[in-house]
Amino acid sequence: EGGRQRLFAWGALLRMSRSGHASMSRQMGTALNQLPDSITNGIILLDAYRLEDAEAHLSGEDEEMRRRFDAVRPASLDETRRAIKRWIAGRARGGPMFAYAVRDVSRRLMGGCELRMRSADSANVSYWLFPQFRGRGHALQALDLVCGASERIALLNRLEVRISPDNESSRRVAEKAGFLQSGTIEEKGEMGTVSTMILYVKDVSGTENG
Repeated sequence: EGGRQRLFAWGALLRMSRSGHASMSRQMGTALNQLPDSITNGIILLDAYRLEDAEAHLSGEDEEMRRRFDAVRPASLDETRRAIKRWIAGRARGGPMFAYAVRDVSRRLMGGCELRMRSADSANVSYWLFPQFRGRGHALQALDLVCGASERIALLNRLEVRISPDNESSRRVAEKAGFLQSGTIEEKGEMGTVSTMILYVKDVSGTENG
């Protein structure tokens, strides 16, 4: 549930948080500031990451997360804290990436999700859950909440997720959330390996976007 979009591997999160193009930031750095600071459906809560989440986030990493995202080793606590600092800074800038922590009603950290602008009118969605919280429908709930909030972003017309072909549970989550398969793409991992990913897309150009 939630994998390469179900399990957004911590190694990949670190790499993506370090990356980002200056021109993209200048062009779309404020697009995601239209997202709410927090969203809830009464069962799960999406809100901001805090530095004190680092230990819980690090302890949630498992081999499946590393395998999905070509991470060669577990992240360190210092690396995890630096990544969370970048998420916090991204929120403050309003993009081009915007991360939510996924929590239960008691505010226990269960995972997270991230939107990252890919063009002026499209954004990629990634989401991940820790092992003990998988299989309960939380990934679908988080994705539904993010999609609903994205419909309020002016000029944002399309959301995308990229999923490994063998990640059947993640594919079911995307499909239940209204994403449609739109072919395949090739992606290069940290170790230079090339993987074929299924591209799913969802139209979010509703009336709120004009």
